[in-house]
Amino acid sequence: MTNAVGLDGPATLVLPLPAELPGDPAPVGARLTRLVEGLGTAGYTAAMGSDADAATARAELLARLAALPDESIPLKGEPPAGSCVHDAFFGVRRALGDSATLLAGAVLVSDVLVREDLAASGSTLEEDPDNLLLGVTGFLTDTLAPAVKAGPWQPVRPVDAANRRWLVGHQRFFVMLQLLTIAMRRLDRPGSGPAQEEEAVRSFGWLCRSTAVSMRYAADFPPSLYAEVRETMAPPAVNAGFSGLQTRDHQELVDWMRRLKRDGGLDRLAPASRTAVHAAVRHLYDAHVWVCDRFGGSAEPSLLMAQAAQSAGERAESGVAAAERLALRRLRYLTPSGTG
Repeated sequence: MTNAVGLDGPATLVLPLPAELPGDPAPVGARLTRLVEGLGTAGYTAAMGSDADAATARAELLARLAALPDESIPLKGEPPAGSCVHDAFFGVRRALGDSATLLAGAVLVSDVLVREDLAASGSTLEEDPDNLLLGVTGFLTDTLAPAVKAGPWQPVRPVDAANRRWLVGHQRFFVMLQLLTIAMRRLDRPGSGPAQEEEAVRSFGWLCRSTAVSMRYAADFPPSLYAEVRETMAPPAVNAGFSGLQTRDHQELVDWMRRLKRDGGLDRLAPASRTAVHAAVRHLYDAHVWVCDRFGGSAEPSLLMAQAAQSAGERAESGVAAAERLALRRLRYLTPSGTG
């Protein structure tokens, strides 16, 4: 089902193509429930724990996940577009098959990798009492899970730890973007009554909050280390102007924002629901601005902006300014017809 290589080395997540995702979170939750039960609920709980045996439980769970039959079809012959380069850099492999099953497996692998990364390196962020970072499995399977606590940031090799946090955090972010896209698709046809709409909006809002936390987690290391992380995202390893805009999962989410407005799905929601959806996405983009600002983006350009300015012989826009501009543009897709 998945292709993950060890807890100490690089790990690859297998994700479906965004266009193949289901239109409702329920199939993912059902596959996830069966997967956790098949692997052993107690084993998953132990792997997410913090006692002396948790590391062994994580290694065993990851090995069992890797050993599951893989019925997916690897993509071959994809053009070397920016999204393929972006996937390769962050250890993502795309496959065809049952998209709900593929995504459920990726959620669990990501759970283990994030939990191990937190145990190994600690965190610079505030506590997460709502378990937004690692509570998505519980949210999708409707089970309670204790909040995961991380100690202070104190890795043995800080630069290596920062690079791994950047990698594992982005993998988590891509998983969340896929879940969020499914939740947004559900908003287009939430059901036959107010209760179904309220539940669809609630689910979307929770996943927005979780996605925002995953973005902050990817940047969860001292800003003084970012320069060395940034150096890895330069030619010849990747394309010039390497950017999150190459993320095909985010591209799909933005496409669904456009569709929700263009096809009238947004206007079919109650005013309170529209307000809640807009606020949830605003919270998500605020997290992106936070990451840019954390790493000097209030004064320095992103890799993409720096490359564009150099090509045009112009002064580069700062990373924070670019993030805020793009956020405002996308939030217009979530304003009712005739208002933006």
